[in-house]
Amino acid sequence: MKTDSGIRWGRVVVAALASEAVVVAILILITTVYRLLVAPGKSAAEYQAFADLAGYYVAPATAGFAVFFSALWATRKLTFAFIANGTLVGVTAVLLTVGFLFIAKPEDRLMYGVSFGLRILGGYAGGALAQRTSSRRSPFLTAQQKA
Repeated sequence: MKTDSGIRWGRVVVAALASEAVVVAILILITTVYRLLVAPGKSAAEYQAFADLAGYYVAPATAGFAVFFSALWATRKLTFAFIANGTLVGVTAVLLTVGFLFIAKPEDRLMYGVSFGLRILGGYAGGALAQRTSSRRSPFLTAQQKA
């Protein structure tokens, strides 16, 4: 679905959902590797403590990168409004996760804010890179089409 403003809402939502799925998958992978290969035989409480710590430190950066690559995907066939679409991927990803802020421990709320900022920044950067590569590609395509 595309609007007159050039926002491809379908791609924006799919990209935001995909970015969140990547974050969850990476956290599951990290905790599974820890449990099976790094520290087998620990108690459930120790594994939970590690999972909490991994989520605190790994999830924000992972979310930023995941949104960046999702925004690149969402903007790959656009001819304009790259940054708007990319940034909206980040904003939508934040909207999907903002509810966790209200159930988070008070000491974790700052990291949620950092994570939200990195998601929006990742979306903006993905849209900006797509715009930059599109402007480099356009003259070549135009010259090639004329031949």
